[in-house]
Amino acid sequence: MARRALPPIARVEANLTPMIDVSFLLIVFFVLVSRIGEVERAPLELPEVRAGAAEQGREEARVVLSVLPGIDGKARGYRLDLDEFPADPDGLVMLTEALSALYRGNPALAVNLRADQSTHYEWISPCFRAATTAATLAANAADAPVEGIVPRMNLVVTSESSRFGGAQ
Repeated sequence: MARRALPPIARVEANLTPMIDVSFLLIVFFVLVSRIGEVERAPLELPEVRAGAAEQGREEARVVLSVLPGIDGKARGYRLDLDEFPADPDGLVMLTEALSALYRGNPALAVNLRADQSTHYEWISPCFRAATTAATLAANAADAPVEGIVPRMNLVVTSESSRFGGAQ
């Protein structure tokens, strides 16, 4: 019987050169970062702000008008900040007068209209008309600004009627 020659045993060795390279790079990186950290701790002389060079931002005037949800998608009233108005023609007239007084006080007033998603639009649209009419009344007042008043409204739709006090 002929004997077959066995292949030589392969030796497995780990090539440590890339790992050593990465280790030295990390050492160099940390040495550099630590020196930058020392430089950052040096006291800095900050420039002083001259009068008028910086101005604090002005917050725009806003008022919140809420449509109070009722039963079956109806509104049970309207709330302008803390004042409540019934959801009838007389209540809308009072709401318009209150908005007009606010517009006369600040022509750049923004109105955030809040309504529940279950409230039908027919109860929300009177608020838009009230704001437009109030801006017109305020613009026609004797002390109205020359450029007039443009009503700005943001509609915010909520999904919880409990935020307005719940439906009753």
